[in-house]
Amino acid sequence: MTSIPALLSAFQNEWDALVLETFTLKQQYQQVRQELSQALYQNDAACRVAARLLKERDEARETLAALQAQAGVEAPKSSVPKNHVADSEMDVDDSATATEAAAAGAADDDQDPEEAYYAQAAATAKALSKTRVKREVPADLVTPDAWKTAAESAVVEALHTSTKLGILCVDTDKSGDLALTGGLDNHAEVYSRTRDQTLATLKGHTKKVTAAIWVGEGGLEQHIITGSADKSIRIWSPKAGNSSEDSSARQIGWTKDSIVKHHAAEIAGLAMHPCGEYFASAATDGSWAIHTTAGATVFGGSIESPITKIAFHPDGMFLGVGTRDGYAKIVD
Repeated sequence: MTSIPALLSAFQNEWDALVLETFTLKQQYQQVRQELSQALYQNDAACRVAARLLKERDEARETLAALQAQAGVEAPKSSVPKNHVADSEMDVDDSATATEAAAAGAADDDQDPEEAYYAQAAATAKALSKTRVKREVPADLVTPDAWKTAAESAVVEALHTSTKLGILCVDTDKSGDLALTGGLDNHAEVYSRTRDQTLATLKGHTKKVTAAIWVGEGGLEQHIITGSADKSIRIWSPKAGNSSEDSSARQIGWTKDSIVKHHAAEIAGLAMHPCGEYFASAATDGSWAIHTTAGATVFGGSIESPITKIAFHPDGMFLGVGTRDGYAKIVD
């Protein structure tokens, strides 16, 4: 410490050690926050299950008391308080509890919309996961090598208006005949490959249509959902003339059923839940939401990154989003 360079060197070393220690403390702080968040989530889930079991137990006791009163038998008096759960009552299998809770929630007509969605998603995932895991690869499945030599077979040029060229989204029905498109001209169109003509033009959005999907497996008798840069989502219902296979293009069409205005930014994507009763939406500001096909918003959330795409897991239990900064994120 007898010279200025020596003092500066000592101060620099002390500063580096202090910064390193601060960085280590921040890392530990973030790790503790994540562990605390996970613990709170698990505690909340356990409280929900316990509350539901308590409610079911009380209802069963009341039903039993009523039946015994009708039969002229005195109900046995329990020494356990009504809101107390004994250890033996809580000693249940977690998977069985979750299944029973989901089934009970689905059967409750007055159930909270968010809980109803969770119950429906769990039931759908349970049914689909069994068949998906055991599903064998089809013998006629096209190989990757065959796709490398795939060539263009047809071009459809007369879609959307010529003043604003550009198709931003495409979705086909299960048959592969009907193609639903959204364009820069603020319209969505339904094109038939077999008829080689546009069957319907859906007008109503005030800005470009950025997302368009069929409800269920698609088809003339199914609803259509579109999202736009005007921050709105529109649900379209099929006309009565769509039910006939011999209907002319003039009879076929879709009418506006409802409008969903949940997001504060451009709609980036739409995804249909495998159960067919819910769909998800995402916007460029990082917000996402779950809605019913009737147009009611169930719940939503947001992430820090702008969202560009959204999709459900094939079983419907997870939601995946693609972000503008290059990440694929899972919403559980």
